[in-house]
Amino acid sequence: MNQTRHEIPSGLRLPRPAPCPETLLLERERTAELRAAVARLPARCATLLGALLDEPPTDYAELAARLHMPRGSLGPTRSRCLSCLRRRLAPG
Repeated sequence: MNQTRHEIPSGLRLPRPAPCPETLLLERERTAELRAAVARLPARCATLLGALLDEPPTDYAELAARLHMPRGSLGPTRSRCLSCLRRRLAPG
Protein backbone atom coordinates (compact mmCIF):
# COMPACT_ATOMS: atom_id res chain seq x y z
CA MET A 1 0.00 0.00 0.00
CA ASN A 2 1.42 3.36 -0.99
CA GLN A 3 0.94 6.03 1.67
CA THR A 4 1.34 9.71 0.95
CA ARG A 5 3.00 11.90 3.55
CA HIS A 6 1.38 15.26 4.03
CA GLU A 7 3.76 17.92 5.21
CA ILE A 8 2.88 21.43 6.24
CA PRO A 9 5.01 24.05 4.48
CA SER A 10 7.20 25.85 7.02
CA GLY A 11 5.42 29.18 6.53
CA LEU A 12 2.03 27.61 7.24
CA ARG A 13 2.64 25.99 10.65
CA LEU A 14 -0.30 26.16 12.96
CA PRO A 15 0.25 28.08 16.21
CA ARG A 16 0.62 25.97 19.33
CA PRO A 17 -2.14 26.36 21.87
CA ALA A 18 -1.15 28.32 24.97
CA PRO A 19 -0.12 26.01 27.82
CA CYS A 20 -2.43 25.86 30.80
CA PRO A 21 -1.42 27.66 34.03
CA GLU A 22 -0.53 24.37 35.74
CA THR A 23 1.88 23.47 32.94
CA LEU A 24 3.51 26.90 33.13
CA LEU A 25 3.92 26.59 36.90
CA LEU A 26 5.48 23.13 36.60
CA GLU A 27 7.88 24.35 33.90
CA ARG A 28 8.94 27.30 36.07
CA GLU A 29 9.48 25.04 39.09
CA ARG A 30 11.48 22.54 37.02
CA THR A 31 13.60 25.35 35.55
CA ALA A 32 14.25 26.83 39.01
CA GLU A 33 15.26 23.39 40.33
CA LEU A 34 17.59 22.83 37.40
CA ARG A 35 19.21 26.26 37.72
CA ALA A 36 19.71 25.70 41.48
CA ALA A 37 21.38 22.34 40.80
CA VAL A 38 23.59 23.91 38.12
CA ALA A 39 24.60 26.69 40.53
CA ARG A 40 25.88 24.05 42.99
CA LEU A 41 28.27 22.57 40.40
CA PRO A 42 31.96 23.55 40.27
CA ALA A 43 32.35 27.11 38.95
CA ARG A 44 33.38 26.21 35.38
CA CYS A 45 30.47 23.79 34.98
CA ALA A 46 28.02 26.24 36.54
CA THR A 47 29.11 28.98 34.14
CA LEU A 48 29.08 26.72 31.10
CA LEU A 49 25.73 25.04 31.71
CA GLY A 50 24.12 28.23 33.02
CA ALA A 51 25.06 30.03 29.80
CA LEU A 52 23.59 27.20 27.74
CA LEU A 53 20.32 27.46 29.69
CA ASP A 54 19.96 31.15 28.85
CA GLU A 55 17.47 32.19 26.19
CA PRO A 56 18.95 32.40 23.67
CA PRO A 57 21.93 30.25 24.67
CA THR A 58 25.27 32.04 24.77
CA ASP A 59 27.28 31.70 21.55
CA TYR A 60 30.07 29.09 21.82
CA ALA A 61 32.78 31.57 20.74
CA GLU A 62 31.72 34.06 23.41
CA LEU A 63 31.46 31.30 26.00
CA ALA A 64 34.92 29.96 25.15
CA ALA A 65 36.37 33.44 25.62
CA ARG A 66 34.53 33.90 28.94
CA LEU A 67 35.84 30.55 30.24
CA HIS A 68 39.35 31.08 28.77
CA MET A 69 39.29 27.76 26.96
CA PRO A 70 39.43 26.60 23.32
CA ARG A 71 36.07 26.48 21.59
CA GLY A 72 36.70 22.81 20.70
CA SER A 73 36.91 21.95 24.42
CA LEU A 74 33.41 23.20 25.18
CA GLY A 75 31.61 20.07 23.92
CA PRO A 76 33.67 17.56 25.93
CA THR A 77 33.56 19.82 28.99
CA ARG A 78 29.81 20.19 28.61
CA SER A 79 29.46 16.39 28.49
CA ARG A 80 31.47 15.98 31.70
CA CYS A 81 29.46 18.73 33.40
CA LEU A 82 26.17 17.14 32.35
CA SER A 83 27.35 13.79 33.73
CA CYS A 84 28.17 15.46 37.02
CA LEU A 85 24.76 17.17 37.06
CA ARG A 86 22.98 13.86 36.32
CA ARG A 87 24.78 12.18 39.21
CA ARG A 88 23.79 14.98 41.57
CA LEU A 89 20.16 14.92 40.44
CA ALA A 90 19.85 11.12 40.52
CA PRO A 91 17.59 9.81 43.26
CA GLY A 92 19.16 7.91 46.10
